[in-house]
Amino acid sequence: MKVWSGKLDCSFTGKTRWELHKELWFKSKEICKNHDTWKKLGVKVGKPTDEYARVYAPKGLDTDLASIPRLVWFIISPWDIARPSVIHDVLYDALRKALKDKTLDEKTIEKLRFSADQVFVEAGQQTDPPVAKWRIKLSYLAIRAFGDAAIRKDGILQD
Repeated sequence: MKVWSGKLDCSFTGKTRWELHKELWFKSKEICKNHDTWKKLGVKVGKPTDEYARVYAPKGLDTDLASIPRLVWFIISPWDIARPSVIHDVLYDALRKALKDKTLDEKTIEKLRFSADQVFVEAGQQTDPPVAKWRIKLSYLAIRAFGDAAIRKDGILQD
């Protein structure tokens, strides 16, 4: 079963930013658990089939690929987890917007954040060439530790 639309096709636009030249999708089991909510939040998700649904990153998406400080690139390079990170960015962008617009309560945001992080792990386990499991686990731990701040960036919902 094909789980990725293909290779990442993007170009550097400056200062850690990249723009997708073509749509990227990942076929996920995890996305099915909250399919309707993600769709209501504006995430392009395909209709679930056989316990899987596609989640899409649109052409033209502005992304930083993986938010990994250059200092630790010798452990995990942004290229190691670039495609999972792009899909994860799409989900976090939707959560960021939901917080700003106050369309979801805190409990639902945290539930969906956990789901987005699980999609990242699932996607990381399906990369080609494969990414070492310890790199995916370390990336996941960093996302869990710092992801909340990423969603709430720019002072959104901070007192």
